[in-house]
Parts: sequence; C-alpha cells; structure tokens
Amino acid sequence: MQNYNMKKSGSQTFLKGAMILSVSMIIVKLCGMVYKIMLTKIYSLFGDQYAGIGMGIFSNAYEIYIPLFTLATAGFPIAVSRLISESIAKERYKDVRQIHKVSKPFFVIMGLVSFSLMIGLSFVYVEYVNTPYAIYSLMTLAPSVLFGCLVSIYRGYFEGQRNMMPTAISEIVEAAVKVILGLTLAYLVMKVGIAQLESSGTLFGLTFANETEAMHTLIAFSVASAIFAISLGGFFSFVALKIIYKRNKNAIPEEYYENSVDALSRRETFNRLVKTAIPIGLAAIVMSVSSSIDTIIIQKVLYNMALTNREALLAQFGGNLDKNIPLNPTESNPITIHTYLMGAFSCALTVMQLVTTVTQVFGTSAMPSVTNAYTKGDKGELKSSIDTVLKLTMLVTFPAGIGMFAIPYPIISLLYDGYLAQVAGDVLRVMGLSVIVIAASTPICSMLQGVGRVDLPLKLYCIAMVMKIVANYAFVNVVSINIVGGAVGSLIAYLFVCVVGMYYLIKETKIVPDFMNTMIKPFFGSIICGVSAFLFYELLENVMSGSIATILGIVIAAVFYLVSLLLMHTFTENEVKMLPKGNNVVTILAKLHLLR
Repeated sequence: MQNYNMKKSGSQTFLKGAMILSVSMIIVKLCGMVYKIMLTKIYSLFGDQYAGIGMGIFSNAYEIYIPLFTLATAGFPIAVSRLISESIAKERYKDVRQIHKVSKPFFVIMGLVSFSLMIGLSFVYVEYVNTPYAIYSLMTLAPSVLFGCLVSIYRGYFEGQRNMMPTAISEIVEAAVKVILGLTLAYLVMKVGIAQLESSGTLFGLTFANETEAMHTLIAFSVASAIFAISLGGFFSFVALKIIYKRNKNAIPEEYYENSVDALSRRETFNRLVKTAIPIGLAAIVMSVSSSIDTIIIQKVLYNMALTNREALLAQFGGNLDKNIPLNPTESNPITIHTYLMGAFSCALTVMQLVTTVTQVFGTSAMPSVTNAYTKGDKGELKSSIDTVLKLTMLVTFPAGIGMFAIPYPIISLLYDGYLAQVAGDVLRVMGLSVIVIAASTPICSMLQGVGRVDLPLKLYCIAMVMKIVANYAFVNVVSINIVGGAVGSLIAYLFVCVVGMYYLIKETKIVPDFMNTMIKPFFGSIICGVSAFLFYELLENVMSGSIATILGIVIAAVFYLVSLLLMHTFTENEVKMLPKGNNVVTILAKLHLLR
C-alpha cells in the first residue's frame, strides 16, 4: 500500500494523507453527530428534560475515559510514527520493523492497566460530581480503553510510513459499529424498559420509590447500552487493522531491509520510544486532565449555584429550567440543573469538535512529513510542508469559527430541538471564537514535535492548563454567564499555545511562514463568509423554514468565501494541482487570472 518513492514532496504526501484522513473524519464525525442527535431524540420522546439528562450522563461517562485513554495512547503512537518516519528518511529500514515489535507489549500492558484504573476510578468520580447514574456508562465504556491501545499498535506504524489509509478504514469501521449498534441498543432498552414499567412497575427486576427515579435509571441503562457499542466499535476497529497489517506487512520491499544497516537493539529502541513518547504523551495528558478538572469544577460550581442562588440562576433562563428539573436534589432524585446544563455544553461541543477533529488530522499527517524533511535537512521541503499545514488549518478554522459566532442558534437548531438547543447556542457562540485557536494549536504542536522539540508542547500545555482552569472557574461563577463561561478558558489558554508555539516553531526551524497567504487572506475571507451567512440567513428565514434557511445561508456563505479567496489570489498553481482534477481547475483559474 505504501509507495517508497522519496522523491515525492512533503507537501504532496501531507496533502494526500490529510485528504484521506479528512474524508474519513468527516464520515466519522457525521456518524458521531447522528449518534448523539438520535440519542437526544430518543430521550426527548419522553420529555425535553430527559434529553438534557441523557446527554449529561453521556458526557459524564467520558470524563474518566478521556484522560485514561490519553494516558494509554497519546504518546507512543505519535512516537512510533515519528521514529519510523525518521528511520525511513535515514534509510534504516530494519529499525522500522524493530520499532513495531518493541511497541506491541507496551500497548497491551498499558491497555490492561488503564482498563483496570477506569473501573476503579469510576465509583469515586460519580460520587464526587453527584451523578450516580453515570456509573453504568463508565463500566460499559471501560473496555474501549483496552481496544484503543491495541488499535494504536498499528496506527502509529502505518502513519509513520505516511500511509493514512489503514487509520481511515479502522476509524470508519469503529464509527459505523457505534452508530448502528449503539442506537439500536439504546432504543431497545428504552422500549423494553417502558413496557416493563407500565406492566409491572419494575425495571429489569428492580423496584423504585417513584416514577422519576425509575425513569432516570432507565435512561442511565439506555445510555450505557449505547456506550457499550463504542467498546464494540473499538474491538472491530482492531480486527480491521490486524487484517490490513497481515496483508500489507511486507509493504517495504525486502531489498530495502537487505541493504539497510542493522537495527538498534530492543533496549535502545525502547529507550528512544520512551524518550520521545513521554513528553508527547504528558502534553496530551495535561490538557486532557485539565478538561476533566474543568468539567468537575464547572459542575460543582453550577451545582452549588443551583442550591444557593436559585432565583438568580433561573432568571438567566426565563424560568424555562424549573419546569421539569428539580433544583433541590434528594437521595432518590439527584439529577439537578448542573446535569442539564452540562448536557447543553456537550451538544455545543459536538459541533465544535467537527472542526478540531479535522485539524487533528492535519497534525497527524504533518508529523511524518515535517519529520522527514527536517531529518534530511531539506529547508525547501520543510517550508513547503509548514506553509501547507498552516494554510489548510486556517482555511478550515477561520470560516468555521466565525460562522459559529455569527449564526450559533440556527446551526445548533439543525441538530437539536427544544430549549436545550437555545442553551447550547449560547455556548456555541463563544466556542466559535475559541475553536479557531483550539484547532490551530494541534498542528502547530505536531510540527514542533516533528522537528524534535517534543518537550515544548508539554511546557506550553502545562501553563495553558492553569490559565484555563482559573479562567473557567472565574467566569462560570458569574451567575449571568454560568455555563457559557466554560468556553472562555479554552479561548484564553489555546490562544497562548498558538502564539508562543508559532514563535518557537519559527525559532527552531529558522523558517518564517508565509503569513499573508496562510493566515491573513483566509481571515479576511472568513469575515466575508460570516457576514454573508448572517445576512442571508436573516433574509431567507422570512420566506422558508429555519433549517432550509440555515443550510442555504451556509452554502451561499461558502461560495462567497471561496470567491473572496480567489480574488485575493490565495492559491498557487501547484497547490491547486494537488486537488482531484487539479490540472483542469488550474486551466480555468489561470485564464481568469485568479492564481498567485
């Protein structure tokens, strides 16, 4: 599957890999959106308040999972990718095989340890954040940590060879299983549970003090069933990668191995992996843990606010939250406003993550290309790779973020119904600004790691973590801001990471990116995009449904964005040629004098 023609430029291989992963990520994220939206709709059939509660339980399940998954998988797959790319650049092909062999036992051990930790920590977590119903979801999600480690054995191996197809295939398999089985199980549990409650007053053999407690338990069981499909998806993803590896493990021609110098010893290889992986992994863990700390702090602040400042908090929502959600919890009914608001935050986060996932793809693709160019000392290829990464990142993040800021409520209403969408829209407006720097920070830090400064992202993220936690605590504590304040800390923290990270990237590589074409032109084009989206939505919603007006407004804004970029001569002939049917497009644009 992998072509070892090293004459291909870094920007070409980066773009090809980015396009493959971007397509897969779009499919995965669409599946994820369908998954969350349909879950919300299943629970909203029984009342709008149950949609927020269900998504609140769903989001809580991830707060232990994410840091443990990051701990187990963040550093080593990237380290494997970087070292394999570096070995190929140096034509040390026996090292490639050795790196893969040495990484296997580590991932298996980390998977088992992390699985055990998640089981143990889950009981402590749900008690601390006053969300006992989330325990079932945490239990069913735990196996996915183990499968994630097993998947990482192969993803880092293929990505280091700049072959992104196996990763893309495995991600699509995982997403498909999650959606199909997850929604089916969630619906069946709700249907069977409702039937049992109506016929016998019991639920799977359990009795309850009242109907509210029974419904909350049923929703918790349903969410746990939906989340169990995520673990199954991880298992099938591992199986898919295992099959691909068996069919393509000889992708590097045998003569390459024969002409290669001997591989480093297993001990030396392991030491190299550890030295590379620890700072990379710690950097990811720092931000992951900070997000979990954020969530815990935000929930505790909101929980206390609902108990001690009830009337002031209700006033911020026009009395809509006190209709169905008790703000004074009891042992039999501990669901409070903080769970509902975290559900709204989770809905907005789902939209924002569509953007951050795409730029994570850019970071994954950038690592081996930048590493290869830097290892060979090819300044021209390195500059080309850096400019391509930055341009693609900004071309995506600027219009997406400004669009979320301009029309947050129409966008969120495409996905969610009821008052939950209104609260999520308030959060999404601020996330529209923060997503620009959040999304840009990942490829910037990946390029720093690619040029050998694996320590810098860790240092930047440690500082950013403190900034984020302090800012979120301060803003959420303001009653008039409440849950919206949860998005402010990210804006401040990641802005710091982007600015300082870019400074060090320039310092380390001695290369100044083409800021005019990679950032400034996309920014001004995005302003035009956001303004046109707002104006056309306001115009169209008077003559058609809100959903159609939103979609048409976005499409028209995208056209304005593309036209403005072309009029500013943002693209070069070589960049356009990299696209499918690029030669035909170049011919047309050249005649119109729209290329740089």
